[in-house]
Amino acid sequence: MSIFAMDSALWGVYTSQENAEQLRTDASTYLAAFDLTPEEAAAIAQQDFGALLELGAHPFLMYKMALRLEGRFSIEFLQRYLGPLRGHQLRDIVT
Repeated sequence: MSIFAMDSALWGVYTSQENAEQLRTDASTYLAAFDLTPEEAAAIAQQDFGALLELGAHPFLMYKMALRLEGRFSIEFLQRYLGPLRGHQLRDIVT
């Protein structure tokens, strides 16, 4: 398990529309570039933000990836994003 690899994959989607499109259309190819466990890769591919948080992904990068994939901010987006995170605890975050 590598939090750095997970965060790098999230960062890549956040900073590149091309990477976001590849994650949407061919997640396994995009994620193969990172040293991820099968569980980490599945959580990213499925946009399972509750699982990503539990695996140690950085919440800022999770949110920015979700927003990039959504394409724009809306209240509905925020509700869909936050819903699966209810009940999860944040770990200590070092930036």
